[in-house]
Amino acid sequence: MQVNPHNSSSASQLISNSSAAKINEPVTGKAQLKSETERLAKDIYHKEQPKEPEATYYKPINKDANILRPIEEVMYDIGVAMAHLYMPGGDVPKTVERMLSPYDSVMAELRSEQPALANKSWGISINESGELTVTGSVNDDEKALIAEKLNSNEELVTAVNDFKSNYLKYIKMEPRGWGNYDVNENNFAEVFDFREMLETSRSSEDFKGTWDYETNWLKLNDNVSAQLRSNASKR
Repeated sequence: MQVNPHNSSSASQLISNSSAAKINEPVTGKAQLKSETERLAKDIYHKEQPKEPEATYYKPINKDANILRPIEEVMYDIGVAMAHLYMPGGDVPKTVERMLSPYDSVMAELRSEQPALANKSWGISINESGELTVTGSVNDDEKALIAEKLNSNEELVTAVNDFKSNYLKYIKMEPRGWGNYDVNENNFAEVFDFREMLETSRSSEDFKGTWDYETNWLKLNDNVSAQLRSNASKR
């Protein structure tokens, strides 16, 4: 997913500004919403009218969502979710930025002690208990050794857990993009490889000099999108 870096300041303002920018809605739209709300209330609670056929939605509505909320609030929440998922300064990209330094520390230690193992093809996932696990073409003993080093780094474990919690939080409000893919608590470990994510999203010296980020959120967005296409099913 390509993001225009020049829009990063406006996205950051959306994240930090607690007052929603109201979306102009035609008067007829508000009147129609009020009418539909009253009709729905009568239908459900008083059964004065027959039920209308169920509507078909582009994306299934979250069971906890309030479908009677004002459209302005819904659109504002979507904007906040998109900023936190995709833009620099958002909660999700910031967790990846926080992962890189502790990850590099673990890899430096592993290269010093087990250089051959450090260069093998393996990945980093997270289980439902919040522990980091190792995937890929290494044997069980090697997985256990790497996992021990990963989980001994509290900063790395915390950052990966924060990525997971923030991703799952904001993806519920995103109706397009990454929101098209079914990612939840149960299948999260099968979708994302954090080693791949970190290695592919490193900033070049030019990017780092311009934006002062160790990770390039444009590359990060591309990698997350690629992993979703490969490892997650569409809704």
